[in-house]
Amino acid sequence: MYRLDFHEKIHDDLLCIPQEIVKKVVGYFERIKSNPYACSLPLYGNLSACRKIYIAKAQYRIVVKIENNIVKIVQIVTIGKRQDKIVYKEADKRIKKQT
Repeated sequence: MYRLDFHEKIHDDLLCIPQEIVKKVVGYFERIKSNPYACSLPLYGNLSACRKIYIAKAQYRIVVKIENNIVKIVQIVTIGKRQDKIVYKEADKRIKKQT
Protein backbone atom coordinates (compact mmCIF):
# COMPACT_ATOMS: atom_id res chain seq x y z
CA MET A 1 0.00 0.00 0.00
CA TYR A 2 1.27 3.46 -0.90
CA ARG A 3 0.82 6.60 1.18
CA LEU A 4 -0.63 9.64 -0.60
CA ASP A 5 0.96 13.05 -0.18
CA PHE A 6 -0.95 15.97 -1.66
CA HIS A 7 0.68 19.08 -3.09
CA GLU A 8 -0.43 22.16 -1.15
CA LYS A 9 -2.45 23.43 -4.14
CA ILE A 10 -4.51 20.27 -4.75
CA HIS A 11 -7.44 21.71 -2.80
CA ASP A 12 -7.42 24.71 -5.16
CA ASP A 13 -7.32 22.34 -8.16
CA LEU A 14 -10.37 20.50 -6.89
CA LEU A 15 -12.29 23.77 -6.42
CA CYS A 16 -11.69 24.64 -10.09
CA ILE A 17 -13.20 21.52 -11.62
CA PRO A 18 -16.82 20.36 -11.81
CA GLN A 19 -18.17 18.46 -8.78
CA GLU A 20 -18.88 15.29 -10.77
CA ILE A 21 -15.21 15.21 -11.84
CA VAL A 22 -14.09 15.76 -8.24
CA LYS A 23 -16.03 12.64 -7.24
CA LYS A 24 -14.24 10.63 -9.92
CA VAL A 25 -10.86 12.01 -8.84
CA VAL A 26 -11.48 11.12 -5.20
CA GLY A 27 -12.53 7.65 -6.33
CA TYR A 28 -9.10 7.18 -7.91
CA PHE A 29 -7.23 7.91 -4.66
CA GLU A 30 -7.82 4.36 -3.35
CA ARG A 31 -6.63 2.87 -6.65
CA ILE A 32 -3.52 5.05 -6.51
CA LYS A 33 -2.83 3.97 -2.92
CA SER A 34 -3.18 0.33 -3.90
CA ASN A 35 -0.95 0.41 -7.01
CA PRO A 36 -0.21 3.69 -8.81
CA TYR A 37 1.52 1.87 -11.66
CA ALA A 38 -1.59 -0.13 -12.55
CA CYS A 39 -3.82 2.92 -13.10
CA SER A 40 -1.35 5.37 -14.65
CA LEU A 41 0.91 5.90 -17.64
CA PRO A 42 4.41 7.41 -17.73
CA LEU A 43 5.04 11.01 -18.70
CA TYR A 44 8.05 12.29 -20.63
CA GLY A 45 10.36 15.27 -20.88
CA ASN A 46 10.39 17.56 -17.84
CA LEU A 47 7.78 15.32 -16.21
CA SER A 48 9.56 11.99 -16.79
CA ALA A 49 9.55 11.34 -13.02
CA CYS A 50 5.74 11.54 -13.05
CA ARG A 51 2.81 9.50 -14.26
CA LYS A 52 -0.65 10.51 -15.55
CA ILE A 53 -4.12 9.19 -14.90
CA TYR A 54 -6.97 9.87 -17.31
CA ILE A 55 -10.26 11.09 -15.82
CA ALA A 56 -13.65 11.88 -17.40
CA LYS A 57 -13.12 10.45 -20.87
CA ALA A 58 -9.55 11.76 -20.89
CA GLN A 59 -10.55 15.41 -20.51
CA TYR A 60 -8.85 15.71 -17.10
CA ARG A 61 -5.62 14.34 -15.67
CA ILE A 62 -4.21 13.49 -12.29
CA VAL A 63 -0.43 13.85 -12.32
CA VAL A 64 1.35 11.77 -9.70
CA LYS A 65 4.98 11.44 -8.70
CA ILE A 66 6.12 8.23 -7.04
CA GLU A 67 8.66 9.60 -4.60
CA ASN A 68 10.27 6.51 -3.22
CA ASN A 69 9.43 2.94 -4.07
CA ILE A 70 10.76 1.70 -0.74
CA VAL A 71 8.73 4.03 1.46
CA LYS A 72 5.96 3.94 -1.14
CA ILE A 73 4.90 7.57 -1.23
CA VAL A 74 2.86 8.91 -4.13
CA GLN A 75 2.57 12.67 -4.39
CA ILE A 76 -0.54 13.98 -6.08
CA VAL A 77 1.09 16.88 -7.94
CA THR A 78 -1.83 18.43 -9.82
CA ILE A 79 -5.32 17.77 -11.09
CA GLY A 80 -6.79 19.60 -14.05
CA LYS A 81 -7.80 19.81 -17.67
CA ARG A 82 -5.60 18.36 -20.35
CA GLN A 83 -6.69 21.09 -22.78
CA ASP A 84 -3.68 23.10 -24.00
CA LYS A 85 -1.51 20.94 -21.67
CA ILE A 86 -2.46 23.21 -18.76
CA VAL A 87 -2.23 20.39 -16.21
CA TYR A 88 1.25 19.40 -17.38
CA LYS A 89 2.57 22.97 -17.33
CA GLU A 90 1.26 23.41 -13.79
CA ALA A 91 2.77 20.10 -12.68
CA ASP A 92 6.16 21.09 -14.11
CA LYS A 93 6.00 24.45 -12.33
CA ARG A 94 5.08 22.86 -8.99
CA ILE A 95 7.80 20.22 -9.18
CA LYS A 96 10.46 22.79 -10.06
CA LYS A 97 9.40 24.90 -7.07
CA GLN A 98 9.87 21.94 -4.72
CA THR A 99 13.43 21.22 -5.78
